[in-house]
Formats: sequence, C-alpha cells, structure tokens
Amino acid sequence: MGFIFKPWNKLSLFTRIMIGFALGVAAGLIFGRQAAVLKPLGTILTNLLTMVVAPLVLCLLVCAAADVGDGKKLGRMGVKTVVVFLVSTAFAIVIGLIFANLMKVGTGVSIELAKESAKTTAKQVSMLDTLINVIPKNPFEALSKQNLLQIIFFALLLGFALMKIGPKGQALLDMFRAGQEAMKKITTIVLEFTPYGVFGLMAQVVGANGPDILIPYIKAIAAMYIASFLYLVVVQAGLMAGVIGRVSPLRFLKTMKEAMTFVFATCSSVATIPLNLECTKKLGVDEETANFVIPFGAVMNMNGTAIYEAIAVVFTAQIFGVPLTVADQVMIMLTATLASIGTAGVPGSGLVMLTIVLTSVHLPMEAIGLLAGIDRILNMARVIPNIAGDAATALIVSRSEGTFKAPEPTGGQ
Repeated sequence: MGFIFKPWNKLSLFTRIMIGFALGVAAGLIFGRQAAVLKPLGTILTNLLTMVVAPLVLCLLVCAAADVGDGKKLGRMGVKTVVVFLVSTAFAIVIGLIFANLMKVGTGVSIELAKESAKTTAKQVSMLDTLINVIPKNPFEALSKQNLLQIIFFALLLGFALMKIGPKGQALLDMFRAGQEAMKKITTIVLEFTPYGVFGLMAQVVGANGPDILIPYIKAIAAMYIASFLYLVVVQAGLMAGVIGRVSPLRFLKTMKEAMTFVFATCSSVATIPLNLECTKKLGVDEETANFVIPFGAVMNMNGTAIYEAIAVVFTAQIFGVPLTVADQVMIMLTATLASIGTAGVPGSGLVMLTIVLTSVHLPMEAIGLLAGIDRILNMARVIPNIAGDAATALIVSRSEGTFKAPEPTGGQ
C-alpha cells in the first residue's frame, strides 16, 4: 500500500489531517445523514487511541516521577504545575463570562423550545466525591476502566516509591521504561490512521447536524469560538509562552499546530497526549517535565472547558430568564475552576462536570439536555485551549526548573 500512496505518505501529518478534515466536512454537507456510514472510521481511530492512552500514561508518569530524582523536586514541580493550572483556568472563566454577557448568548431562544427539548442526562457529582474517587481501590480496575485520575495517582505514587527504594526497584522501573518506548511506537503507528479517522468523524458530525443546527445557538457557538481563540492567542501564546516562557508566540502556535488540528477533530485531550508530548518537546521543554506535565494536564487542566462552563451557565440563565448577580458569577468562577480540573479529557465529559456549576447557582439541570445537542460543536473549540494550556504550563515549569533547552531556530520562526 505504501508504494501506491507514496505521494500521500510524503505529506506531513498536519497536511494529511487537514485534507481528511476538509473532505469529511464536504462529505457531511453533500450526503447529510447518509454520511453516518463513515462513522466507523472515526470509531476505529477513537478505539485505537483509547487503547494506547491508559498504559502510556501509566508508564510515562511512573518513569517521570522516578526520574525526578528526589521527592522535594517532585513536590516542587507538582506545586508549580497545579498553581499555573489554577491561575490560567481562572483567567479562562473570566474571559468566558465576559463574552457570554457581552454577546447575550442565551437570548433569541424561546423558553418553550428550551423546555420541550431539555432532558436531564447527567448525574450530579459532589466535589468531595470527585476528590475521594481519585484514590483507586484497585489500580488494575482503574486501568481497565480508563479512570485516568486514579491512574495518575497510582502512577505518581509508584514512581515515587521506585525512586525511594533505589536499586531494588530498578528491574521494575526498566520494565516501565521499555513499556514507555513500546507505547510510543504503537502510538506512532496509530497516528498514521488519523487522517482517515478524522474524515469519518467530520463527515458524521456535519451530516448529522447540518448547517441549520447552528442557527438557534449561533451566539453561544460564536462566543465559545471567539473567546477560545483570544484566550489561545493572548493568554496562552502571548502571556504564558511569550512573556513568562520567553518563547515567541508565533513559534508556540506553529509548533503546536499538529496537536491543535488533531484535537480539534477528535475532541479528546487524552487522545492527543502523544502528539502533544512531541510538540511540547519541540518547543524546548525537557523530556522529564513534558512527561510529567502533559499527561497530568490532560485530565487536570481544562482551560477551554472552563470557558465553556462559564458560557454555558450564562446561556442557561438567560434562556430560562434567571438573572445572575455579581456574587453568582463569582461563585461560577470558583466552582468552574474546580470542576474543570476534575474533567477527564474525553469528548462530552464537560456536560457531566457542568452539573456542579449549575447547582452552585441554582440553575435547572434541564440545561444539560439543551447543550448536549451542540456539545460536539462547542467541544471542538474548547479542546484547543485545553491542550495548548498543558504545553504552555510545561514550558513555564521547565523554565522555572532551569531545564529548558532552546530549540534550534528555523526559517520563518
């Protein structure tokens, strides 16, 4: 097959993904709901990536924690990472609230339509339960169920223990190092299927929704995309990468383009971990920091999801005619910050975490059903700041640890 598609294979992954994306959109518009026959291509891609993620994250974080060298450094890196996550998420929520209020995202949708179409589809989860559930009863069960928060907890604990016992744990650590390399190789193979999977995903999504689905929610969708774009350019590329990380914003955006294109199509921060790791290292972030921050951030740092939650709550309040006070919006900022950190990096999980924020300001859960219909469209915008925020955080931590290695300059950057 390689010799038949030799010109195609010579194209960069970014170019092939963009071609698959464009052809998928075209197929969806032309064939409408009949394009659903192409959905299996997207399902295959999602399954392949999901297959890789749990063992990859386990091996990466065990090795990263063990390689830190001492508990103090591991704790220091962890504190720095979490602080950047929290501050950047708070910025994201403020931007989301500003755009949602300025654009009046919930106006123009009748309350009757909202009541008819709304359905409660999410189970309320308390913040305390979320924190308790981070600790796995059985690490093997966590792996089988793809519970990444539990996997991260166990991997960091195991890596720290292996570092503490020294030579006695070397054999097990070597096994995880081999597993890390093997999973990276498998990921490289899987990524070659990405353009075809993206084609199937986009054809199905566009075919199922069509252009008319955007009309009732055009303000919310526009607010989400504009806020996400400005946050990416001004806060992540400009402030975090440019000012604090001392890397050209243009270089940051160019280096991250493959990961951002991929996550835009797949809507999964977790599935993008392998590609995000490669892009982050190209920025000059050392491997130790990248392997620690990127998998950690994929489930703990959701800047784009924070923007979404802010816009979604204002949207809900306006369509149901519920006024939000300044105090309410401060509460939204606090709870959305915590909720976004607990959001697993998989498509659609933001809807579940949104229940925490809606409850905090006493808004009806029926909004979950309203938003579910356009969640994929909104998700495509919010996942880009999600993964870009992880890379920018890794850059800041690497700089602060003195381990940043400036990449060789290339033309145009």
